[in-house]
Amino acid sequence: MRQIHLMFLFGLGLQTVNTRINTTDEFCFEPHCTCNKKQKTAICTGLDYVPHLPKFVEEFELNHNNFSNVNFSRWFLSNITKIDIRKFVLIGNSIKYVKKDVFLDFISLKLLAISDEKHLNATSLKNALNFVNTTQLKKIHLYGNYWKLFPFDVFEAISLRKVTTISLEENQLTEFVFPYWYTELKNLKKINLSKNNIIYLILDDNVKLLANKIDLSRNDIVRIPTFCDKMNKSKVPKLQILVLDGNAISYLYPKCFKCLPALQNISLHANRLTILRNNTFSELPQLRYVFLQFNYQLKIIEHTAFRSTSLISIHFGYNNFRFDKTNNNDSRFNAEHIFKHSPSLQFLDLTNNYLPSDKTTVGLMFAHLDEMRYLILQAVGLKVLYPNFFRNLTSLEKISLEGNFIKSWPPETFADMRNIKYINLRSNVIHALNKSSLPEKILNQLEQLYLARNPFTCTCDLMWFRNWVRTTKVNLGLDFPQAYTCNFPAEMRGRLVIKYNPTPESCEPNNPFIVIVIILSSFAFLVIIAILLAYKGHTYIRNYCYIMRLHRLRKRGYLRLNNSDDFEFHAFVVYCDADREWVHSEFIKRMEHEQIKLCVHHREFDPGVPITENIDKYMNKSWKVVIIMSNDFARSDWCQWECDYVQERRRRQGKDACVLIMLKAIDAYHMTSGIRSLLHTTPYLRYKKGIGEALFWQAVLNTLRRPLSVPPMAI
Repeated sequence: MRQIHLMFLFGLGLQTVNTRINTTDEFCFEPHCTCNKKQKTAICTGLDYVPHLPKFVEEFELNHNNFSNVNFSRWFLSNITKIDIRKFVLIGNSIKYVKKDVFLDFISLKLLAISDEKHLNATSLKNALNFVNTTQLKKIHLYGNYWKLFPFDVFEAISLRKVTTISLEENQLTEFVFPYWYTELKNLKKINLSKNNIIYLILDDNVKLLANKIDLSRNDIVRIPTFCDKMNKSKVPKLQILVLDGNAISYLYPKCFKCLPALQNISLHANRLTILRNNTFSELPQLRYVFLQFNYQLKIIEHTAFRSTSLISIHFGYNNFRFDKTNNNDSRFNAEHIFKHSPSLQFLDLTNNYLPSDKTTVGLMFAHLDEMRYLILQAVGLKVLYPNFFRNLTSLEKISLEGNFIKSWPPETFADMRNIKYINLRSNVIHALNKSSLPEKILNQLEQLYLARNPFTCTCDLMWFRNWVRTTKVNLGLDFPQAYTCNFPAEMRGRLVIKYNPTPESCEPNNPFIVIVIILSSFAFLVIIAILLAYKGHTYIRNYCYIMRLHRLRKRGYLRLNNSDDFEFHAFVVYCDADREWVHSEFIKRMEHEQIKLCVHHREFDPGVPITENIDKYMNKSWKVVIIMSNDFARSDWCQWECDYVQERRRRQGKDACVLIMLKAIDAYHMTSGIRSLLHTTPYLRYKKGIGEALFWQAVLNTLRRPLSVPPMAI
């Protein structure tokens, strides 16, 4: 009887297995699997086993299955090893351990990716890679597994000698060692160790790492790793790209880039650099590109910091560096020498730094850039363009001056740019252009001229420009004509420049003699009237002055402040749609429970009315403004616009008119100048769930109920 029972169970097991395996070439195990014959891919999810796949599949992904209690072995994957799998991806399957034979039958495998397998034993993976039975494996991606410890001999197997790419991105490694046997990986080109916690990168004395790119971005490195062996020869003789963005490097010591003979690209975005010393990059004979953006703590650039005869591109934007300081022995930089020793420089980006508006400094900075092709000076605070600024930039093809305060410039400013094709003057304060603004030769060779979002004055002085934009073949930008509008006079504000149509008579020049006679006659008439009024009503004038003086003395130092009873809403809420769940389920619910009436756009805005009008209307109906900030908020153009609008409210009513809540910290990559200015001038509350949350909500209520400051900053 027991034998019969066992036979029954065995037969039932075979039947279950047979239901899981279908030998049809086109069969895809739906709905758990999605197959694409054209792309030769299959993705399976929500399973506790690996099903049979169509024979056309070459790329297979197991995504968020339940393999926590599975013996992940060669047998477990037997349903797919009979087909020609070239790309195998494992994501979030709760795998704990893999057998050493698991990849033995993947004879055509070219790419192996393992991600979000937080419980996977890294040592078992090392053993499995040692038994890989193919020499075609080129790329290994082990990213997002949050491993703190990782065996350094994982890739030592002979079968991995043809690997070209190794990625250990987004783990929690604190150090990484390249042992001597990495020398045998002669095909290795790219190594990605970004988004870890690496402090130390160690290269064995006997190693010769032949990779051409190493990505160490977003780690905790405080010092440039050493790339020289005991004989002062390079351990990375073929390295061309070194990425060190988002680390904690504060100082580039002399000769720190020694033994990098092939390096062409060095990226140091978002570090903690405070000074660039002389000859920082001079040990790099092949250097072509330097990236130094978002180094907000940078204060000093020494004379020959950028000395390099091979350097062609410097990205120096978003450092808030003060080039506008005086040029003396104690200054932050030397205008004449800063780029003098980079004779091959062709690209320079100085966006969001501070350039001076005097006549000499900028001209000295660019005096030696004969090979410059593309110059970006966006949002650098320029108010005036002097002719000598660009006099030596004879090879310049592109220049961007967007986001400054430029009103006009002398005709000869751009005259020496023989090769100029692109000029960007968007978002300045240009009121009009005339025939002499740009030389005819420059106009004829231009391909792109961007002048959108300037406050054009639509008077007869703009007639030449209006006629030119109607007929020119020059590209005026994707936002032409919508962003080319009149700002003055008031009755024409918002009208498109191309639709400005004054009558010919209104633009005819007036006779200057008649104008002078009219002005003098009017002045004489007004003087006579004033004398008569003063003579007849001097008593009343004295009494009026006396009353006004009493009124002023009585009101001095006092200004009636608005309170919440004067408004329909207690506060207007500004937030990004990505944070909607927290705003509605937590913030609004708690505040309205405390009798705080909030204005929320999806609930209060009038349908069919433009969003800008709705914002203006309901902000004016609200006593205060609540801004809920996050990375998504910083990325949203609408949120930035509302933020700028709130800045004006803050200037008029003081800092208590705004309640800033930092829901999620904004990183350096998304921080804008507008948000930074608001955070520097206005206190903000930081939300953190758990301990201290009750104090946070009480602080929000207290801030919302607090009366406005006395007096406001501006009226």
